[in-house]
Amino acid sequence: MTRMLFAGFLFSLLLALVLQMVVLPDWLAAARPLWIPLVLSYWALREPRISVLLPAFFAGICCDVLFGSVLGQHALGFVLVTYLVARLRAFFVLFPLWQATLALIPAWVVYAFLMFWIDGLTKHSGDAWLRWLPVVSTSLFWPLVYTLMELIRQPPEEE
Repeated sequence: MTRMLFAGFLFSLLLALVLQMVVLPDWLAAARPLWIPLVLSYWALREPRISVLLPAFFAGICCDVLFGSVLGQHALGFVLVTYLVARLRAFFVLFPLWQATLALIPAWVVYAFLMFWIDGLTKHSGDAWLRWLPVVSTSLFWPLVYTLMELIRQPPEEE
């Protein structure tokens, strides 16, 4: 059971990395959901048996290398989001899906702010208002991703 869960975790993380790398038109690229923090948040929230912090760090290092950002920028962001969600897991599971979505928004805002702040320190300019669009799209995609992941994670019931 644990091997299947871990394989599902790694597959979903790899799929999120691929979705993060897909080339989108300029008008749509600014609103790309934060796929990796989205998947990491799901696993940190729903599966306490899987340690998500170390894979979050390695996924962040991969993103830093692939996107040419400061080494450790995404790793720090992914680990911080994962830690916040895992630490507040007991708080999130009390809520229905729509309230949990609202409760997760601050974690994604922290990630977006951290990326904005590090880019500002390293003189990577960008439109400040467009930095927050991924948080909105991530929040809109969360219920869909959560529902799909729950369907995949649940083993078929034996009759």
